[in-house]
Amino acid sequence: MGNEKCNKFDKVWIDIEKVFDEQSLNLNRTHKFNKNSSTKKEYRIRFLKMISCLIRMYSIGILYKLGLLEKLMCSNLLLGWFEEFRKFWVNYLENRPIDIIDFHFLRVNYRTKFQEVSYEDELNPTKFIKAWQKYENVHLLFHCIWKYAKSAYLDFYLFLRYIRNNAHILEYGCGIAPITTGLIRYCSYKNLKFTIADIKQINFLYARWKFSQKDYIDCITIDPAICDNLPPQEKYDVILCLTVLEHLANPFEVIKVLHNHLKTGGILIFDYIKGEGKGLDTTRGVIEREKVLNFIEQNFKLLKGTINHKESTGLTVVKK
Repeated sequence: MGNEKCNKFDKVWIDIEKVFDEQSLNLNRTHKFNKNSSTKKEYRIRFLKMISCLIRMYSIGILYKLGLLEKLMCSNLLLGWFEEFRKFWVNYLENRPIDIIDFHFLRVNYRTKFQEVSYEDELNPTKFIKAWQKYENVHLLFHCIWKYAKSAYLDFYLFLRYIRNNAHILEYGCGIAPITTGLIRYCSYKNLKFTIADIKQINFLYARWKFSQKDYIDCITIDPAICDNLPPQEKYDVILCLTVLEHLANPFEVIKVLHNHLKTGGILIFDYIKGEGKGLDTTRGVIEREKVLNFIEQNFKLLKGTINHKESTGLTVVKK
């Protein structure tokens, strides 16, 4: 699809490469990752912040557990998530103004277009990126915004016990960075700092926009042509790799890179869907799955979950 067909509503064509480059120039001027910074900047008195965060987390968690949160969302009574998205969609990307009804129309509309997205050649880094930059992938942004808004970004709660104070956390293949978002929102008292990393695609564009004023978050753009895109000497306390491995053209190389960048005693939190290599899942993700899981079993200690070779491996926590 070209610019001449773009109507800035249900036919949005975004030159991801161009917008990323423009965003990078702006970030270079306004955003500098500070290794000595952390979520401590989000509060003045740690004890009071901890109490307020815990009250917020458990009160919203109760609503979620009772099924009331989604009902409030679907009734359009909680719209903070939408106001944030609208600023990105309308003000930043300069699309046409939308309301909440438009959001759900577009979410479904782009979903139907997304069905046909696939790789032309997953082993070619340029073509791999192009597949993720097709205009139909706007669906991924609408899908993830709605999915994590409905859970109020509480997905991290399943492994919160493994997130220690003062940890440096890497969310690899982060998309809109839902775990980073949730930990900042509910656990800033833990004095955390983050690195988020992904390829040049619309969900990562959103995450970089959202966190552009946070100097305790480092944003790394992954180049599929390069095996290790992370800072050479950087070691992380926790690495998250969720809904990622099945999408990679080189999952075995990536898991070795992540192992190398994890501190001894550090935590890896991952999953691995057993798919058929269709759509934006890769055939290499299917072929190398056994080798990846064997490597994890040989180099990590299982703390939570099950490493399932025959079926999809759900949320799993292992320790180096």
